[in-house]
Amino acid sequence: MDGTPDQEALQEWMEERNFDRRDILKAVAVFTGSGWLFRNQFPTSNNTDSRLSEAEKSAATLADRLNVTDLRDPLMMSGLTPMVESTIETISEVLHDGTVTQGVWIAEKQRRVASVLSIIPGIDPPPTQSRPAKRLAHLEAVRAYYQSLNDVLQHVASTQRVLEMIEMPALYDGERPERALSSFVDIDAIETANEEAKSAGERTASKESIDTLLPEIEDVATQLGMQVRIQNQHSTAIQSYLDSANRFESGARQHEQRHLEQAESQFRAAKEALSDNILESNRAYSISTHGPTLHDYATHFTKRRQGLNRLIAACKSEIDSSTQNTRFNQGLSHLIDARGVVRQ
Repeated sequence: MDGTPDQEALQEWMEERNFDRRDILKAVAVFTGSGWLFRNQFPTSNNTDSRLSEAEKSAATLADRLNVTDLRDPLMMSGLTPMVESTIETISEVLHDGTVTQGVWIAEKQRRVASVLSIIPGIDPPPTQSRPAKRLAHLEAVRAYYQSLNDVLQHVASTQRVLEMIEMPALYDGERPERALSSFVDIDAIETANEEAKSAGERTASKESIDTLLPEIEDVATQLGMQVRIQNQHSTAIQSYLDSANRFESGARQHEQRHLEQAESQFRAAKEALSDNILESNRAYSISTHGPTLHDYATHFTKRRQGLNRLIAACKSEIDSSTQNTRFNQGLSHLIDARGVVRQ
């Protein structure tokens, strides 16, 4: 038994004794029990407020950071994920703090007593939930969103790190990973996690007085979705670079041996291996700190196409060897310029 009277019992008690409002207020302390009144003397209210404010401040600071961060940029993840994890940890510590739970319990007891007393004329009924309890519930919902968001950030941060490790060896040494690069970016899994985080955020944002604890949910989801596509374009660009270079090298050997028809076939295959999607990109995002941006890849592939066109022209059997060599050297010059764009 919690010692709090119910409204029906109090109403009956009042009618039996014909007490007025002042009498009831004097008697209610006895009716509620000295145990509850004694517990209410502990200074937990200020402690509870302070701890809840600490968690709310952490969430609001993170929300502000998310709102000003370009979440399309893969390189932003390394500094962002620790902050999200720290906020989740701070909120969790507050939610499990005994001082907080006791303070919320007392606030709810006070609210229940106020609800009972609201049958007395002139006393307004309290809200359906005490303010500390509402703040605690809000923080639980905010934590759930940031946990879902953290799953998305971990996904994209993981693929960024993998692509970063692959990129430099691919560009400088022609080193190929054991499997196709497209398999490293699981678009479906990341988009599913992103949609789940967005839904959790929208549910949380629907609660009153909670908007400052959350970022712009729609913008965050949209930008992270764009980052996934940017990472996918980087994987496509690296794969195209490797495939095209491999076919060019094969064609160059064939040309050196004067196998012009086979050389032309390889040069055409090298040209076809270049991604049209990257050629249309002007986004200035890189997958590694010192690596090329998508715009750099687009410029590189444009120059490589120009070089391969000259190499294809150098394979015409009807032209003399001097013209063949001139065109071949022109093609090589374009390819060297192209390489300098992504290997700086």
